[in-house]
Amino acid sequence: MRTAKLLATGDLDLPPDSYIYDLRPAGNAALAALSSDNSIRTFDRSSLKLLPDGLIQNAHDSVTSLENWDDEGNVLATSGRDGVVRFWDRRTRKAVMQFVNPKPHPLSAITTHAATSLLITGAELQKDPPGDAPIHAWDTRSPAAPRLSLLESHTDTITELALHPEQPSALLSASTDGLVSIFDLRQADEDDALRAVLNHRSAVHHAGWLGSAASNSSSSRDVWVFGTDETLGFYRVDDDEDVSQSNATAQSEIKPVSIGDVREKLGCEYVVNVYRSLSSGTHVVAAGNTSSQHLDLLPLQPPASADDSPLAYSCVTTDPRAMRLPGAHGDEIVRDVWVDESSGTLFSCGEDGKVRAWDGGEGGGAGGAKEERKAYRKEKKREKEKGKERFKPY
Repeated sequence: MRTAKLLATGDLDLPPDSYIYDLRPAGNAALAALSSDNSIRTFDRSSLKLLPDGLIQNAHDSVTSLENWDDEGNVLATSGRDGVVRFWDRRTRKAVMQFVNPKPHPLSAITTHAATSLLITGAELQKDPPGDAPIHAWDTRSPAAPRLSLLESHTDTITELALHPEQPSALLSASTDGLVSIFDLRQADEDDALRAVLNHRSAVHHAGWLGSAASNSSSSRDVWVFGTDETLGFYRVDDDEDVSQSNATAQSEIKPVSIGDVREKLGCEYVVNVYRSLSSGTHVVAAGNTSSQHLDLLPLQPPASADDSPLAYSCVTTDPRAMRLPGAHGDEIVRDVWVDESSGTLFSCGEDGKVRAWDGGEGGGAGGAKEERKAYRKEKKREKEKGKERFKPY
């Protein structure tokens, strides 16, 4: 495992006891951070110093999510427990668009797609489940009301919303009700829009799409799911599958692969998220440990042999492409990681109210250095030629 070098630490002039929840790019030389003091703070990537005009205060009564709208990172979208989404022009520090939830539900998740004028919002259920946790799809050109409302597919807080990277009409939603739902946003009715329901059997923390439709039409339908109990599972969604929520056990012929609790296997105490490299397409599991104070970035590996299930993804700490951030954020939890793929610099934020920059070398931990990638491929080829038994996932 490679080791990243700490380059800098910054506090962004935050008040004491603040958390930093999310990091997003804001132009070529800056990042935006969403903080528990309900602010958006834009800072220089090199110095980790707050920019002179980089503070937007009181974005919401209680902030929950931060996303980019435009590719340049000039417009940022935020949501809050006030049930509102605001689009902020970071150059003027003004809200340029606003979307209000039809009913007074606090919002827990959002995702955006500027090319198709899409904004998707997911609600937080503040009472004990079951209850209403609606998802609304907005056309940003018509902010008066959602164009599609998905009201009956989840009965607890929405924790993740993800559009397919190559097919933005396909929406993945995840919830603490234990379900991951797949929708076709081209449909006008919820029953017609719901394409599949995956049951992880524990509250879902994060979920997302695997693979690339451009390179592998099968893996483009694969989904990873992490539970709040740190259980990992992989699922496949059939293009032609039409599953109702009342029949959540119906699945594709390819059976899901459940890895189970990864904490002992990966030597971690919690999983931050799974990140996808835009340049290589590699997915990386960010796994943290507050006791030993480190964060590991562990690439997901595709099935090791043709005899394995197509969903037999795995990640191991012995992968030469893996990277450790020693010290991480001390005994506080890391909340987000962002990689500048052009420079290989990694940025992390956490519940200590700090942002940190790390020298990850070539590839920034998302794909590994050239020499290590070459060594990894060589080792795999040697194992195959010798007929050795492949390692099992984890």
